[in-house]
Amino acid sequence: MHSSLFTSVLLAASAQAAHVHLRDIKAAQVDVWNQCGGKEYRGDTACTSGNYCKVINEWYSQCQPGGQSEVGVWGQCGGKNYNGATKCTSGNTCKVWNEWNSQCVPSNDQPATAPLNWAQVDGVCYNKVEGDKDTTTSGISSYEACINEADKRGKLYANWKDNTCTVLSTVYSYTQDSHCKGAAKYNLEKYTCAGNTDFYGSDIGQAQTRFDRCLDECDYYESGGHKCNAFMWVRNPGSEFGICYFKSFDDFNRKPSTSWLGGISCKRNPKYMQH
Repeated sequence: MHSSLFTSVLLAASAQAAHVHLRDIKAAQVDVWNQCGGKEYRGDTACTSGNYCKVINEWYSQCQPGGQSEVGVWGQCGGKNYNGATKCTSGNTCKVWNEWNSQCVPSNDQPATAPLNWAQVDGVCYNKVEGDKDTTTSGISSYEACINEADKRGKLYANWKDNTCTVLSTVYSYTQDSHCKGAAKYNLEKYTCAGNTDFYGSDIGQAQTRFDRCLDECDYYESGGHKCNAFMWVRNPGSEFGICYFKSFDDFNRKPSTSWLGGISCKRNPKYMQH
C-alpha cells in the first residue's frame, strides 16, 4: 500500500476509534433523575456532568443536580427521614412542600416539574367525573403549585392548562391535549412511575380501572404463575376509559420506553419486587 494512503487509513481508523470511545463513555453515564445505584442494581453508576448519584434508600439511588454537599435545582433538600444535603446551589432556595419533601427551587420563582411522588404526564388532561367536588382553584401560578394544591386537598390527580389548575379525586379517563400537563400521585416507596412511558410486552393480564386502583391491584394480581411487578395505565385510541395492563418480568433494572399515548408506567421497587 502506498505510504500516504496507509497514513490516511490509519488516521481515519484512529479518529473512528476515538469517536467510539467517547460515545461509549457518554453511553456509560446516567442522565439526571434516572437510577444510578441500589441493592441488586446492575446498571451504570456515573451521572452526567453537573449531577451526582444520590442515595434515596438501600434499593434506589438517583442522579440529581448538584454535588454531595449542595443540592442543585429541583433536587430534594429536606423532609422527614431525609438524610442528604440541605444546602441548595447558588440562585436556589429550599422550599418546603410537605413534611416528607422539600425541594430546591429557583429563588423568587416556582418550579415547573412534578415532585417526587407524582408522575408528570405531558399532553394530558384528566377528565372530571360527575360528583367530584372541590376541583377548582384560584391563585395558583405554576404547574408545581397546582400539584402541591392537589396534595394538600388529598386529591390524586392534577391538570395544568392555560394557567388554570384543576384538582381531581377520581379519574377513569383523559384527553390528549398538547396544551395541558397532568400529574398523578403514587406511592414512591413501593413504585417508580413515569408519564408518557410503557414497558412494552410482558403482559400477564388487564383490567379497565383507574390509575390509583391499578397501583393497588398490581399488589395482588397473579396469572399463569407470574405475579404483577409492573404495569401501564393508558387510554387507548378509540377507548372510552383507561386500561391497566399488568406485567411481570425478572429484570429489576429494566427501563421503560417512550410512549405517545399519554399513559403512565410503573415498576415495583426491588424491595417489593415479586415474580
